[in-house]
Amino acid sequence: MDTLPASELNARDWSEIPLPALTLLFTKLSAVDVLMGAGLVCQSWLEAAKSPCLWREVDMSHKPCYKLLVEECAMAKVAVDRSSGQLEAFTGEGFVTDDLLKYIGERSPSLKCLGLISCIDVSIEGFIELLARSPLLEDLTVMGCDSIEDNACPVAARACPQLKRLVLYKRKRSSSHSPRSFSIGMWTYHLPDICKE
Repeated sequence: MDTLPASELNARDWSEIPLPALTLLFTKLSAVDVLMGAGLVCQSWLEAAKSPCLWREVDMSHKPCYKLLVEECAMAKVAVDRSSGQLEAFTGEGFVTDDLLKYIGERSPSLKCLGLISCIDVSIEGFIELLARSPLLEDLTVMGCDSIEDNACPVAARACPQLKRLVLYKRKRSSSHSPRSFSIGMWTYHLPDICKE
């Protein structure tokens, strides 16, 4: 009688992990990790990676090593699509464009939380268009987005009746003569406490 080697006795078929367990495991990974790694392992893992409950909160604020804007925008669009209209929170750093904001606005009626960090390709017009499509928005963070941060407070206060918190981080040139010297100011507004004119 042939006996199996110890390595084969301990071998597991990872594709047989139950879908609920995989989905739970994937919640511990970043959106990029699921899109570029875990969801590509096998068919059952891809099925788990497509579960809309995984995509209610998409945080793409940590810059990946490849830093390709086109790929990041494409991945963000896949995440929005996988949410099946259930996206409630989105944070993007550096790669967000007006086109992506429009895409999110058209497909995410449940958006409650938005974070934009160093998004130099977002215009005030693109920002306003997203806010107009986000009546449930409650929490907004804008950091280092030069073209929108000066107008973020009045625009958001008018466009988003449910907005409860607005956090602005604004970079300003410091008094130092160095061209790379900035000071950072942070303002947190609790909008029910201030006048929405």
